[in-house]
Amino acid sequence: MAASVMPAADTLTRTLLAARDADWGAWSRDDLGRVAAGLSWRTAELDELPELDTGVPGLLCRWDPGEGPDGCPVLRFEVPVPVPTPGPELPAPGGPGRSLGFGAGLSGESWGLPGAGFPRDRDRELDAAHTRLVASVTAALGPAPWRGGPGAWLRWRTRTTTLRLARDRARGALTMELFPTLAWEADEQREFAAARGLSGLPYEWCVSRPDMALAELFLPFGPEPEDWDDFARALPALLGSCVTDLPLVGWIEPILLVVGDIARPSRTVELRIGQDRLELGGIPNLARQVWLRPGTEHGRRAGNLLLEAFAAWGITATSGMRVRSWTSGGYVDFPGLGVRPEGTHPDDVS
Repeated sequence: MAASVMPAADTLTRTLLAARDADWGAWSRDDLGRVAAGLSWRTAELDELPELDTGVPGLLCRWDPGEGPDGCPVLRFEVPVPVPTPGPELPAPGGPGRSLGFGAGLSGESWGLPGAGFPRDRDRELDAAHTRLVASVTAALGPAPWRGGPGAWLRWRTRTTTLRLARDRARGALTMELFPTLAWEADEQREFAAARGLSGLPYEWCVSRPDMALAELFLPFGPEPEDWDDFARALPALLGSCVTDLPLVGWIEPILLVVGDIARPSRTVELRIGQDRLELGGIPNLARQVWLRPGTEHGRRAGNLLLEAFAAWGITATSGMRVRSWTSGGYVDFPGLGVRPEGTHPDDVS
């Protein structure tokens, strides 16, 4: 059920940092009880998983001990976007001139259908809440060294503990997770290694800072697609995620991506993905495309144009394709693309 209030970003930050700074020991159930007592949190069993009351209205918290011998314990927080309900401060629409929309000025009607409430863009509200929380945590911990998508996630990582923030549009909620770093990343490596195709990967793209704390960071190339259809499904979704989430994770420098038959530059497509601009060049019989303030639909459109270009060049498999990707001041990886970076295969050595 959605919460009736949205906690302030600084309140969430204090709660998250208090949990992050606690001594979690071996991340066992007993350690959870000790940390919860130290933070004055109340615990209750729900579906055999402890649910915790942090004392912050609108913040849900649950402990997941992990499944199986390789499972990774995680403390999960969630803040659903509040759902408005009619009441004294939010009257129900009752006809012309009484809706929640702004008046059109002449007829007394609100914008939109007569009697309809001014439409709320809950995705935009969620993105705004995500931006406020990221800014608050960044003020306390500094810029996140590792970020990506889908889900506009950011990780503040140490060798022992990682704090991960993301937004879940399907659930209409901010999600925050606290977990032991090495166990979680080892689990991600197993997921990438066991993946069959490009669906269900731990993440599809990421950017990272060249920081010594990330020296052992695992940045996978990703599995190969099952077939061309798998690649054709994954490409538009990946670009849609990258275009939408890059501004939310606060990566200012644009990402440059060149993909295709790298040995034949005339059969490659170039993308420039920035905070408020998406550029696409190299499509046969099409001038360079530029979208300002692009959204998910623009990223998906760019992906479909890439597929049309590959079809025009007779490219029907990713085995002969390579990708170049770079960004100023860091590294960028696209494990969800299913195309090897140039120079990572013995055939690339001439």
